[in-house]
Amino acid sequence: MENSVDTIIGVNVTLKGNLYNKGSIQVNGSVEGEVKSDENVIVGESAHIKGPVIAKKIEVSGEIKGMVEAIEKLEINPTGKIIGDLNAKSLIIKEGASFVGKSIMPSKGVDISPTTETETDKPKDEVKAESEKTDTTEEHADKLGFFSKK
Repeated sequence: MENSVDTIIGVNVTLKGNLYNKGSIQVNGSVEGEVKSDENVIVGESAHIKGPVIAKKIEVSGEIKGMVEAIEKLEINPTGKIIGDLNAKSLIIKEGASFVGKSIMPSKGVDISPTTETETDKPKDEVKAESEKTDTTEEHADKLGFFSKK
């Protein structure tokens, strides 16, 4: 990923709120809120983000709890951890990286829009089975000890 970074959130910084920049962003500290860039987002090893991350290219070496959307490419490095759904044109998950959630990788000619099926259109067993689900993605990840307690 390019070395030119316009905004850096330092290791000792905690930001509560949304962060948007037309240029690249590097997060080494903590962010509670949306992180959005028209270019790149680099999530450093010491970073903790709770909220969505949206950018052209995203490189993750730290932790994200939230939806991640990479217009072009998402790369999760060996120290990277994500709990949340992914939407990326290109996805690289390196050995040692952790990911709990669903991924969508759109390609030409594939419709990824949500279905319009309603509860009344579904077979009754399917509706019952869905209503019995209790764990969210984050709760499931916590049971597995996915994120270290700091």
